[in-house]
Amino acid sequence: MDELFERLGELGELDAQIERAAAGQGCLAVVEGPAGIGKTRLLAEARRRAEGSMRVLSSRGSELEGEFPFGVVRQLFDSAPADAGRREGLTDGAAGATAGIFGELDAGSDEAAGASFASLHRLLGLVLGLADESPLLLSVDDMHWCDRPSLMFMTFLARRIEGRPILLLTGLREAEPGNDPGLLGELVEDPAATRIRPGPLGEAAVKALVEDRLARSAEREFVAACLESTGGNPLLLTQLVIALAGEGVLPDAQHVDHVDQIGPRAISRTVLVRLARLPGEAQSVARAVAVLGDGAGLPAVAGLARIDEGQVAEATRELARAEILRPQPPLGFVHPLVREAVYQDLSAGERELEHARAAAMLREVGAPVDRIAAQLLQTTPRGEPWAAELLWEAGRGAMHAGAADSAVAYLRRALDQLAAAAAAPVDSERARLSFELGVAEALTNGAAAQEHLALAREGLQDPLDRGAAAGLLARTVLFRGAPEEAASIAAGAAAELPPELEDLRMELEAVESMAVFFGADHREHRGRLERLRGLRGHIGQNLGSRMLASVAAWETLCTDGTAAESAELALAALEGGRLWAADPSLIPFAAIVSLVVADRPEVPGIWKGVLEAAHRRGSLVSASSTHLWLGYSHLCRGDLAAAAESLREADEAFTLWGHDAYANATSRSIMVEVMRESGRLIEAERLLDQIGEVPPNTQNAGLSLTARAGLLMATNRAAEAVAVADELAALGEAVPDASRLWWRSLKAEALDRIDRREEALELVQEELAVTSAFGAPSRLGRTLRVLGTLEGDDGLANLQEAVTVLGGSTARLEHAKALAALGFGLRRARKPKAARDPLRRALELAAACGADPLAEQVRSELRASGARPRREALGGVDSLTASERRVADLAARGRTNREIAQELYVTLKTVEVHLSNTYRKLDITSRRELPHALGEPASSL
Repeated sequence: MDELFERLGELGELDAQIERAAAGQGCLAVVEGPAGIGKTRLLAEARRRAEGSMRVLSSRGSELEGEFPFGVVRQLFDSAPADAGRREGLTDGAAGATAGIFGELDAGSDEAAGASFASLHRLLGLVLGLADESPLLLSVDDMHWCDRPSLMFMTFLARRIEGRPILLLTGLREAEPGNDPGLLGELVEDPAATRIRPGPLGEAAVKALVEDRLARSAEREFVAACLESTGGNPLLLTQLVIALAGEGVLPDAQHVDHVDQIGPRAISRTVLVRLARLPGEAQSVARAVAVLGDGAGLPAVAGLARIDEGQVAEATRELARAEILRPQPPLGFVHPLVREAVYQDLSAGERELEHARAAAMLREVGAPVDRIAAQLLQTTPRGEPWAAELLWEAGRGAMHAGAADSAVAYLRRALDQLAAAAAAPVDSERARLSFELGVAEALTNGAAAQEHLALAREGLQDPLDRGAAAGLLARTVLFRGAPEEAASIAAGAAAELPPELEDLRMELEAVESMAVFFGADHREHRGRLERLRGLRGHIGQNLGSRMLASVAAWETLCTDGTAAESAELALAALEGGRLWAADPSLIPFAAIVSLVVADRPEVPGIWKGVLEAAHRRGSLVSASSTHLWLGYSHLCRGDLAAAAESLREADEAFTLWGHDAYANATSRSIMVEVMRESGRLIEAERLLDQIGEVPPNTQNAGLSLTARAGLLMATNRAAEAVAVADELAALGEAVPDASRLWWRSLKAEALDRIDRREEALELVQEELAVTSAFGAPSRLGRTLRVLGTLEGDDGLANLQEAVTVLGGSTARLEHAKALAALGFGLRRARKPKAARDPLRRALELAAACGADPLAEQVRSELRASGARPRREALGGVDSLTASERRVADLAARGRTNREIAQELYVTLKTVEVHLSNTYRKLDITSRRELPHALGEPASSL
């Protein structure tokens, strides 16, 4: 390998990254710069230096294979254990089997694109398994050309290598948008990333390189000309010097004009000149590799070049000696710019014909479908039936691999092939293809999905197929922010169905009813929603009936129903898990969140099953919804650390999926609440600003307004909070919303701050009637606490009742607030000794919840009462947070840290931190002491 000039600083940083990763610290390094600056050489040198201390896996993005699902990941693991059983052993537990990633796509999956989130976890399990055996270097060059599924995995992995012996090293061309600029930015802008930017070579390095290549001393004028011509770019300089050497140019002042003549065309000119000097077979091989792409096999190259494999082998040796192809496998060019020079030397017509020949030839030799499809994407559709069928097959395979973007590219081109056919395509065939394309686009591009699903609905003849297309179309329109149109589509499709498709009619009715919560006219659909409540006690076993029951559960909660009525409908909807299996992204969460708000004890068990299913086979769509509402559930239970972790997972899934800001508003509104309760007010304000305006008359608006009002109160802007609470009240008139259970007490607290206590008392007494009728302890307890606080010395009875009501609930943070309010009230009533016990219990719970502001406030009150509180939470099992308790229970049952991380879908670092905190709080030193220290294990969630 040639000497690296002026790269000591970059190599030193890479050495440090290798050393840190080998020691188990986990590193992400990004080598970035313009084309030819030496990124590939630096990555190669890093791999060479790491070979003694790390297992080294490498891959490279390719412009031609940007639609090849998980193509870069497949390359990466080509040097990993090849035995399928070996891979399986490395991905036990939640990671599952790796079929569907390594060439055996799960063609039997019943959820379109459902493998994507599960695939990420399976790959993560494989990487962690390899890292458990030895430190691991994952090198990915030309990341800007990485296929989107692989890029999703790299982004996913980068956030989970902390504390692991893994170095993720990437090479990236600056100013190249890539296949997904947003995801690429997520990776590169990661705060943990070390960014290495090699600069242009200086005069001394240019002189050394020129003299090394030309084997002569170079005069200063000649060196300056070379530097000016190439800007110090190592690749341009190398190609320039190769050309000069080929023409016998001496490196002196008299030959400076030769530099000026050759320099601007250094790469294309010199590469093509060198290629022209080689035998015809070598020229054919170079062009064949340019068309087929890096990694092409000898049989394919031989077929396209029209020579035998022995001649290909000889030609590749000559091309390597000419520094056009790499000397080591896999077959490929020394640099993408060299490939570009050869490829662009072909005329547009020649390129078109060669790609078409390559596709036909690869088909004849039985190449993988997606490799043939990659060639077809480079050609103009010719209406060939086999091409349409193959692209259709490739699209289905990409969907099963979780690569919706690739599926869209293949299926669109398949549709173009049908349109170009000499004979008009059968309408039903075109409609079915449009439907599958719409399904894929629904995961990536709502506008395009809407167009193709509408075409499919019009073209499909079978009522069942038409109804299915209409259902997905309605959902797509709903998520795009047009609830009235969505409701109209679902209603129209339901009306067209024959009587024997009653189940599908119910499913469409459920979608129509959900539109109300997204902002469809509530008055128009009021009668339908009221009829839904009549389903109690009459829930059938069919899917449509369960979907309606789920919607009815939420509608009951958001209007004037009770917690018990809502829970009855929700439990019936979720029984057996069929509803979630059929629809893991929308309707089931109406039932689940209803149970959360109703304080039902079944919630932990339901979440456990949903989480397992979501990570085993769920799509990013379902994973984002799952973690979003799990985060809300943790917030309601008072586990702020677990809530933040789940909401981060949701936000990451939204980002990987490509959700827009509107979709992220829900998760971020809940995160603002978590941050406020945790005392992270500056972060909360910054995040709230990112949310921006949320469409009115939607449940997103309810969460956003609640978060905004709470933060205004926390930052002493009570008058503004009153105005926001009024908006929340108005929302309830436009759309059924759960905020009916708390907006009055929220406004009352703000009114009290601006000396309008009489109005505040009137409002909270109104809310007491609402929450008493509803019957959920967490909601009633909150109202009683606010009422008791506003009543001053006369409110102790209500505060005591709040403590009693909340004592039997899962809402630990609300219980802590009630205990604190009782303690404050008792101290103000000159009963300091009586105040100490509720204050101590409040401190214990607040610390366990991670509610630092509340804990600090209670400490101050304890001091004022004459007690001396410890700064840390009280010890013992009760001081453990819910997250710490879950981890401790699994560790006590003999699970390893890695098994716990897989079962709970958290990082190993998170497990280690929770166990460390647990040992400290329980005053033990090892996991062997956990069973005795814990006593009975807690709930799994």
